[in-house]
Amino acid sequence: MKNEEVARVAQRYAVSVPQLSIRYCLQLGLLPLPRSADPAHLRANAEVDFTITEEDMDLLRGVEPIADYGDHRAMTIYGGRRDVRSLLALARGTLRSRVRPQRGR
Repeated sequence: MKNEEVARVAQRYAVSVPQLSIRYCLQLGLLPLPRSADPAHLRANAEVDFTITEEDMDLLRGVEPIADYGDHRAMTIYGGRRDVRSLLALARGTLRSRVRPQRGR
């Protein structure tokens, strides 16, 4: 959440980086699962009623992945390059989901 490029995009929309991140996931069709014990953060996480332009979505898709998660690298979500690359491919639309959308909904 310390990426300056992402912070500049968030400033353009007058939102926090976490809010931008949540909106980005939603626009990709992903389900973000933010968590917080702070009621103010919980409320802020729900305030994502804006739309990121396609130009900014492209910019965000191109952001370099985090190379080192420090002390958190042992967590399974940060378990290695293959996981990060798969998520980036999914975000870029080059990895096909194994779940097929239901028709008629």
